[in-house]
Amino acid sequence: MKKNIEIIISIILMCAITGCEINLTKEKISDLDDGYVCEYRYGRNAKYSTELVDIDFEFDEQMFIDLYNEKAQYNPVYLRKHIKECDLKLMHGSDEEDQILDTAISIRAAYADTYKEVVVYEYKDDLYFFVLDMGGRTEKDKEGRYFMKVSDNLQKYWKQLTNQIYK
Repeated sequence: MKKNIEIIISIILMCAITGCEINLTKEKISDLDDGYVCEYRYGRNAKYSTELVDIDFEFDEQMFIDLYNEKAQYNPVYLRKHIKECDLKLMHGSDEEDQILDTAISIRAAYADTYKEVVVYEYKDDLYFFVLDMGGRTEKDKEGRYFMKVSDNLQKYWKQLTNQIYK
């Protein structure tokens, strides 16, 4: 037991020392349980906001499932080793990073005690998922926030939502 604790502490320290932060991938979903309510949050740290955005937007369950599953496919551990596969890199502290973080929209299917959520960001009129944040302690050239572009087939539908929220 003591050995397991030492291993876990070593892993945490290694991540802290290298300056890397990752978002773990989620399991894919095939449907939503009955009883969910659509919720939208907007702005920097939208995921943690308590304010809901009230808009007239028809929530399509299958489009949400497709968006959720597309985000779930990105494995940050894999991407850390294959950083060139990411669609967008923004440097920490840059104006571009500030701008994209301010465009965060949390899209949720919320239940009484849990929720399924996807957060999207807009950059140069396209939607992106945040996938990885790399510190620069050991690999200065990889430092930054990394994003993957939402696929074209989902862009059109979800841009209707984001355009309403951004106005």
